[in-house]
Amino acid sequence: MQVPPRKENICAIVVSYYPEGDLLARLRALQAQVAELVLVDNGTSPDCATVLQAAESELGIQVIWNGRNLGIAAALNQGARWASERGYSWVLTLDQDTVVFSAMIESLAKVFDACNFSGQLAVIGSNFRHAVGGQVLDEFRGTSNKPYKEVTTVITSGSLISLSKLQDIGAFREEFFLDCVDFEYCLRARAHGFRVILTRDVVMSHSIGHVKEHSLVWKKTGSSNYPPLRQYFMTRNTLILAREYTFKAPLWVVSTLWTRAKSIILTCLFENELKAKLRFVRLGFLDGIRGRTGRFA
Repeated sequence: MQVPPRKENICAIVVSYYPEGDLLARLRALQAQVAELVLVDNGTSPDCATVLQAAESELGIQVIWNGRNLGIAAALNQGARWASERGYSWVLTLDQDTVVFSAMIESLAKVFDACNFSGQLAVIGSNFRHAVGGQVLDEFRGTSNKPYKEVTTVITSGSLISLSKLQDIGAFREEFFLDCVDFEYCLRARAHGFRVILTRDVVMSHSIGHVKEHSLVWKKTGSSNYPPLRQYFMTRNTLILAREYTFKAPLWVVSTLWTRAKSIILTCLFENELKAKLRFVRLGFLDGIRGRTGRFA
C-alpha cells in the first residue's frame, strides 16, 4: 500500500543554475503547496547568490550549494536524499523557470486517488502549457474522461516521484548529467514493473529550452536554441537509451529518435552557432553509439 501524496508528505526539489531574480516569486507560489522545499544550486554568480540567500533568509528554504555544475541527476539525487532523511514520502521535482499553478498539488493528489493502480505508481507527471506560444503539452484528445493517462515517460519538471519506489528503482543516473535523465528514470521504473502517468489538468507553465517560433511553408514550428554542449548530451543520451530499450520500448525509441532528428534539422535551419552545435552532435552520436559516458561531465 502506497502513501497517498498530500501537502504534508511532499517535499519540492528545485534545481537552479544561475537563477534570475524572479525565482523568489516562483518559490513563494510553490512553497504554499508543499510541506518543505529544498533548492539545489548547480552554479551561481554573486548576483544570483543574492537571490538564493534571500530564499534562505526570507523564505526559510534549505539551499544546497554545490559551487559547480554537478548535473541535473546528481542534484536530484541530493534533493531526494535530503527529503528521504526527513521522512517525506514524495518529492516534486521542478526546474527553476517553471511556474506552478495554485491547484497543482491538489490536482496531482486527485490523480493518485482516481488511479486504480496507485500502488504501482512511480511517477505522476504534470501536463503543462508552453511558456512560449501557449500550446498545451497534451490535449487528451480521443481519450477517456479519466483525470490521467498512462505514458512511457514524462519530463523532470512537475514530476511527483514516490520515494519508496525510488528506493526500488535506484537513483537518477548521474552519468547522463543533463539530458534524458527523466526519460531514463521512467523507462527504468517501467522495466521494474512500476507505472508512469500524466495529469489531464494543466498545472504549470514551462519552457523547454529557449524556444523561438518560426514559420515553414506548411506550418509554424519552433527551435529550442540550446547551447552547443547540450546538443552533445541530448544526442548521446538519446542514443544510449535507444541501445538499451529498443526491445523493451520500441515505439518510444522510434518516436524519440525521430524527435531528435527533427530537432537537429530545425537547428540547421534556424539557429546560430551551427558549426559548434553540429560538432557536438557528431561527438554525441559517436559516444552514444559506443555507449561511452564521461566526456564533458
